[in-house]
Order: sequence, then C-alpha cells, then structure tokens
Amino acid sequence: MKEIKTLLMPRLWSVRNGGLSREAVGGRIRFYLFGSIGLIFWVGMFVIFYRVLKYFKAAEGFGDILATKLLSMVIVTFFSLLIFSSIITALSKLYLSRDLQLVHSMPVAVEDIFLARWFESTFDSAWMVAIFSLPVFLSYGIVYKAGILYYCTMVMTILPLCLISSAISAIIVMAVAVILPAGRIRAVFVFFGIILFLLLIIAMRMIRPEQFVNPEGFSTLVTYFKSLETPGSPLLPTTWIIDGIRSALAGYGGALKSVLFELALIWSCALTCIFAAVWIAEAVYFPGFSKTQTTPGRL
Repeated sequence: MKEIKTLLMPRLWSVRNGGLSREAVGGRIRFYLFGSIGLIFWVGMFVIFYRVLKYFKAAEGFGDILATKLLSMVIVTFFSLLIFSSIITALSKLYLSRDLQLVHSMPVAVEDIFLARWFESTFDSAWMVAIFSLPVFLSYGIVYKAGILYYCTMVMTILPLCLISSAISAIIVMAVAVILPAGRIRAVFVFFGIILFLLLIIAMRMIRPEQFVNPEGFSTLVTYFKSLETPGSPLLPTTWIIDGIRSALAGYGGALKSVLFELALIWSCALTCIFAAVWIAEAVYFPGFSKTQTTPGRL
C-alpha cells in the first residue's frame, strides 16, 4: 500500500501545485469558462428531468412505471458511457503514458504499478459521469420526496458502478494488449465507438416513438406499458442498482433490508472485479506493456 501511495504522489502534487505554474492564469480562465458551460448543462439536465418526472408523477396508473423505466435507461446509459470512457482512459494510463518506462524501471511489484495506474484511470474516467448523474438522482429525490435513505443509497451505488466499469475495462484492455500493440488498440476502440453510436441512432429510429401518440395504436401502447413492468436480468449490476434505488425511493417498510441486500450484491461484485483485474494484471500486464514498447509508432 505504501508503494501505491508513493506512485500516486506525483499526480497529487501536480493538482496541488497547478496554480503555481506560468500558465496558471490561462488555466483559471479555461476552468471558469468550461465550468460555467458545465454548470449550465448540469442545471439544464436537472430542469428537464424534474419536469419530466413531475409529469410522470401526475399520470395515474403508469406514471411510476415510466419513471422506473426511465431510471433504468439512465443507469444503463451511464454504465455504457463509463465502460467506453474507462477503456480509453485505461489504455492511456496503463500502456501509453510517457512516464511508464521510468515507473517500470523502479523496484516495485507489477500489481502495485497496475493498482496505482488503475486508481488514476478510474478517477479520470468516472468523475464527469458521476457529476452529471447527480441532477438525475436529485430530481428523483425531490419529486418523490425521498428521505435520507435514498441519498445514502445513491452515493453508495454510484461508487461501485464506477469501480465495476473501470475494472471490466482494464481487463478488456489487458486481454487485447496481449494480442495487439496498445498503440493500435486505441484506433480500434474509437472505430467501434463510432459504429456503436451509429447503431444506437438507428435503433432509436427503428423504435419509432411517434407511434405512441397515435390513438389508433392504443392497444399496442397498453401492451407496451405491460412490458415495461418486466424486470431486468438479475445477473447485471445495473439491475441491482435499479432495485436498490427503487426500494429507497419508495421508502416502504422493508426498504432498508432490500437496500442493504442490493448494496451487498453490488459491492461484492465490485470487489470481485477488482480482485480479478489485479490477478490478471500479475500475469499479462507487463508482457503487454513490453509489446507496446516494440511498436514502431503510436496512433
């Protein structure tokens, strides 16, 4: 643990001493500029979700079903974004950073180097998604007048979601780095990311949501609402998070017991994924890094 802390110290020093550099004034200007844009976007997300949830809550019968389904879609979307962001960040931190040759020349175990870089990768890939998920969860808490249990559950589920996505992404990157040089993996993942984005757009158009406002298709709409009540796969971490947040949001008698059960599932999954990532890193991380050094060029 001491070695991991030592490897993380340069990152902490750079954050602490960032205001002492010659470019500190320009950095502050960029910080205020992009911070203002991010704040506007954050407030806009909150207003949109708040108004949508108020409309759902006013709809008797299927309003709560729609709100739950919207929550599941948001969490699955956040998880997908975390996976893709973590893959790119883990690739950069584990294989393409310029200081890795110096770090690997030190008398430090491979798993300590991997954990230090993995912690940096997890933070860099998750902080933005975590911040911009807050307006969604806050709007649910305000509209449904949730108690302290809901907000504690919200915090205790966002963190393991980030850890799981980061650990899975690191395993994927290490597995592919054994086959392909890391400099070429980035181009491959960016290409597949563009293809995935296009497929999502095509899938949304194939759903044809404009049909739901057609009175002639009301019977189909009723069937659709019935299908919304079907739960997700119990093997997915997103399902555990949705069930835990939904129980905390409802606040019924057995909410605490249900929330603790779902939290136990999600945290045990997160710790298992971290253990698996470290175990795999001991075997394949350094061979993959060595293969990266023989690559003639980086894309």
